[in-house]
Amino acid sequence: MKNTHKKRKKKEDDFFSEEDVNVPLRTLVIDKRTGVNIWNMGVYAEVFAAMEGTVMVFWAKDRTIRDKDVLSAYTSLLKDFDGQPEGSLAAEIAKCVKAILLSRKQEKLKDYTYGEITSCLSKLIIIAKDHRSPDGIGYLKWVKTFFEGNMPMDRMSILEYMIKNEL
Repeated sequence: MKNTHKKRKKKEDDFFSEEDVNVPLRTLVIDKRTGVNIWNMGVYAEVFAAMEGTVMVFWAKDRTIRDKDVLSAYTSLLKDFDGQPEGSLAAEIAKCVKAILLSRKQEKLKDYTYGEITSCLSKLIIIAKDHRSPDGIGYLKWVKTFFEGNMPMDRMSILEYMIKNEL
């Protein structure tokens, strides 16, 4: 049977190159370092998805990763977003966030501030600490549950999830 699907030609701007994302964060955001209080994570959904999605990809490749490694990467990014060792979880998170910011610039969407990006990291640090578990992967399991679309929605379901996975 002949394949009738035509392959779409890749446009040059479909993906960002390594060179594209190897720019300082300050060139992609507004230089306002004041943090923001994030009540609604949906406002920054792209940023959170870039960060946690990278964590999931990294964890899928290396099951020895633990919550402490993710916390270390997030904390390291707070200190120095651009100076992460190549191939590290922190470096991969930074690249993915920068790709989102580049995409937003291309689409002429509102730029985030430096403080908004670091506030997203701070929020994830709090969440990761909240979901720690004796097996060391409570937060990773929480993020996996989210990406699989199985998040508990009401208080009782959340409590049941936490008892099963985090205690």
